[in-house]
Amino acid sequence: MKRLAEWAAIAAFAPLLLGFGLLEKRDSEVEAGNAAMKSGKADDALSHYDKALKKLPADAGAHFDRGAALYALSRFDEAGQEFLRATEAKEVALKASAFYNLGNAYFKKEKFKEAVAAYTRTLGLTPNDKQAKWNLEIALRKQKDEEKKQQDQKNQDDQKNKNDQKKDQDQKKDDQSKNDQKKKDDQSKQDQKQKQDQKNAQDQKQPKPEPSKPEEEKQIQSVLDNLERSSKDLEKERARVRAVRRAPPERDW
Repeated sequence: MKRLAEWAAIAAFAPLLLGFGLLEKRDSEVEAGNAAMKSGKADDALSHYDKALKKLPADAGAHFDRGAALYALSRFDEAGQEFLRATEAKEVALKASAFYNLGNAYFKKEKFKEAVAAYTRTLGLTPNDKQAKWNLEIALRKQKDEEKKQQDQKNQDDQKNKNDQKKDQDQKKDDQSKNDQKKKDDQSKQDQKQKQDQKNAQDQKQPKPEPSKPEEEKQIQSVLDNLERSSKDLEKERARVRAVRRAPPERDW
């Protein structure tokens, strides 16, 4: 098994460097798939690789080539699975390329931490791989930006939670204050009602003077008039008696 020249050796791809080295194997379906990939027909290539893997399910090279076709179709999750299978290869060059392209698939899914790990494995196998170094640097920068973004979001969420908690506490205090004031108002009303009830009860115990009837008023006035006349008659009688005492005795001759 020998490695073909890379069909996209160094391609600037926003800004990731991609490089797929399709593996040539003495298998008609693999060769047909390779030819289709070189012609830019990734769908046809995938069909040929699928047929090849039915005959060679454990072949790391066939999985690598299938991963390349899936990647070209932007099916990055599936491509990553195929490249992961290809990392089981015994050949160092194939194993390193599988990790490199696995990192590319992770990068496309914005899984920067996993991409960093994959590129690091590539450099562990091929330390002088400039493409892997370049992509690793980009992935590290993206990972740092992502972690900062996540931290900023966490800080915002924490601040929001604090604000919500403070708002809830203030609302509870306000509700408690309103409840306390309502209780005071209710108690005040109850005390006033109780005092009014006691006053009404006391008023009911005290006898009220009965209003004089017209006839009774006439009788009272008559008695008063009689008393006044009697007093005048009594004075007249007293005056007459005094006059009689002062008069000289009558002569009997």
